[in-house]
Amino acid sequence: MGLSGNKSRRTTAYQLKQEFKKFMNEQKKLHDLHKAMREVELFESYIQMLRTVHIDADEPIDWHAVYMTAPPFAPGKPGPRESQAIQEEAAYKPNLWDRLFGRVNSRRAALRERVAKAIEEDAAAYREWKESHELAEKILSGDESAYLDAVKKLEPFADLTELGSDFTCYATEKPWLFAVEFRVHSEKILPREVKTLTKTGKLSISEMPITRYYSLKQDYVCSTIFRVARDLFSILPITEVLVHATDYIMNEAVGRMEAVTIVSARINKKLLESLNLEAIDPSEAISLFEHRMNFLKTKGFRAVEKLSA
Repeated sequence: MGLSGNKSRRTTAYQLKQEFKKFMNEQKKLHDLHKAMREVELFESYIQMLRTVHIDADEPIDWHAVYMTAPPFAPGKPGPRESQAIQEEAAYKPNLWDRLFGRVNSRRAALRERVAKAIEEDAAAYREWKESHELAEKILSGDESAYLDAVKKLEPFADLTELGSDFTCYATEKPWLFAVEFRVHSEKILPREVKTLTKTGKLSISEMPITRYYSLKQDYVCSTIFRVARDLFSILPITEVLVHATDYIMNEAVGRMEAVTIVSARINKKLLESLNLEAIDPSEAISLFEHRMNFLKTKGFRAVEKLSA
């Protein structure tokens, strides 16, 4: 029995089986390592994104150019799509196969439908031009209701809303100043855990130190304030943006979470544009602007009063 067992371990089949098992174990370790590395990479990228929300912003809109844009066609006359469709209908000549298979009437009907659809498309294009023209006229005249309409139409904060925060814009009766309430919803956005790789290449998940969590929250809030201001400066002819950031924090007097203002800042366009935004620390840069913020490294944000418009 012993000799027979030794012989079986010397066979080619046995050796191949052992080599295959070793190969599969190595592949699994490699797969697990790549998976762990990818998860840590995504985590670190997400943290970096939260700290640099302010870097990306909308392209500026030239409302004067929008106002001066000519209509797509003269009212009362056929639009370009309708004219093209009418020409195609007039140019249609049934060929042998259309007559042979009785497709003449259906082809003519399709061309008539195409003309009707073209009329609708031209009308939609003209309505869009008219709405943009009228909106540009109101914005250039300082109509604050038009400012709100532009923000609603362009949705500059759509990606931030998808992230978890939400925003409410309102006029201030000063055409150069626009205001925004920024609800942070940090519980939806900020991670409470840290992902790292161990020396052996395994994924390690641990609780984020409270000081690191509060620092990340401060950077996200301040970075988003700058991003909000940049987007509004891009789409509105204003020179200042007033941003009130609110979030839930513990009210130790009553022992429950309450929604309070945690940062209130007045962002000046000229000053903001003078900063090297890719190099700033948003939590430090906020000090350059008129603001109210009470932040403690070990306790985070404390409630503050809103700046007056």
